[in-house]
Amino acid sequence: MNKAIDKLFVAIDYFTGILTGLMVLFVFLNVVLRTFFSSGLTWSEELARYLFVYVTYIGAISAMRANAHLGVDLLMSRVKPGMQMLLYIISQTLIAVMMCMLAYGAWGMVMQNTRATTAALRIPYSVLYFSGVLTGVSIAILAVGNIIHALKNPDRISEIVVMQNSEDDDIAAEAMENAEDLSDEEYMKRLNEKGGN
Repeated sequence: MNKAIDKLFVAIDYFTGILTGLMVLFVFLNVVLRTFFSSGLTWSEELARYLFVYVTYIGAISAMRANAHLGVDLLMSRVKPGMQMLLYIISQTLIAVMMCMLAYGAWGMVMQNTRATTAALRIPYSVLYFSGVLTGVSIAILAVGNIIHALKNPDRISEIVVMQNSEDDDIAAEAMENAEDLSDEEYMKRLNEKGGN
């Protein structure tokens, strides 16, 4: 089951990349046409805007799965595992509730705008607003899954609650592990030995 879900999210990441590439292509094409030919595609700006909305919302789903949303885990990393579990369940529950509210509100917008269409492309606005439904439902499901995973693995709660680190954070952590505690005098001595100032 996990392998299928992993493959689904890899496909989602590729799909998001394709949408981003199309968005850049359409904007670039329109800039070139306007700059060199004094004309442009009336629909490309609108399409790029809607692609951006979908890239953002679908990317939020992938970020939730990877635990890569911007967050501060300063408090979570300093409390005991029992409190970590409690705070994690509270935060994931709040996320699920907020995403249900997003999905509910977006569904209302979808239903209100089934006949209204965009100016250039004539795409129903309901297609645009459906991104909120998709994201709200998906992230709410992921948040509930995170709670279940944490409850099934209470011994790993300290690993679960930590936010995903970027590669820069990993490189900095490795450098700190390999660093030596040197006084200013020792540092200057080594620097001079290596030909520094």
